[in-house]
Amino acid sequence: MLGILHLILSAAVAVLYALFGNVPDGVLGVLAVAGVFLAAVVAWLAVMLGFLIFVMVILKIDPKSMFKHRLLLAFVYYYYVILLRVKLVATGLENLPDDDNFVIYSNHIEASDPMYLKLVFRRHPVAFISKEVLFGKFLVGDMLSSIGCIPISPNADRSAMQSILEGIRRVKGGQPFGIYPEGRRTYSNDIIAFKPGSFKLATKAGADIIPMAVYDMHEINRKGRILPCTVRLHVFPRITSAEYEGVDTVELAKRVENIVAEKMEEFKRLYPTPTHSR
Repeated sequence: MLGILHLILSAAVAVLYALFGNVPDGVLGVLAVAGVFLAAVVAWLAVMLGFLIFVMVILKIDPKSMFKHRLLLAFVYYYYVILLRVKLVATGLENLPDDDNFVIYSNHIEASDPMYLKLVFRRHPVAFISKEVLFGKFLVGDMLSSIGCIPISPNADRSAMQSILEGIRRVKGGQPFGIYPEGRRTYSNDIIAFKPGSFKLATKAGADIIPMAVYDMHEINRKGRILPCTVRLHVFPRITSAEYEGVDTVELAKRVENIVAEKMEEFKRLYPTPTHSR
């Protein structure tokens, strides 16, 4: 809805310019009106982004506040779905939780994966265990911290363990989290082994585990893409804390990995990725 309003306002600016502005004749006139429309789109996006930054950075409110997450989601939907021309197909929505005591475990293809996960879990204040380097980026780090995300070192050191411990504390405090157990992006529909240590985030907090599969996310950033693309996400039934009680993290990691891998193979059979993406 927000994106449609944005486009209507931008079109209105272009129409007003065409009616009352100093518009050149012929092809130049058409190009001028189109340029005004595109400039209005960028301007409205800048205003929206500025307001988002204001709320994320200036207003230091509870990172679990759904107001803050909904505002972020409005921007995410406009930018990551409308402007990038992405059709988001989510299945397994009947498995979405009705509480916040969960941790999402998903394969990881592209940097934008968390944004699409948040769109699916839009009724929950989901934060992420995110790469440490992202928190050093201008404004991005403030936004991530603002919604409760936690930086983690790429090395399996004391710092990384502290990040997991902080995540456990926050999950116990009522904020659901997402984590990528592969430990890095794959840039493809192939998955790599899930790291058992990442499952301590759920097991130590006594939270349910929600496996998730994302497919064709690398199509979004494919070089030369002009046409819209389709990405697929599937939400699996939650694995409750009672179900995994007594199971070690090595076995649990393999169980969740197999669940996700099986779905990825099904996606590959039903929706083969175009040759140009491989």
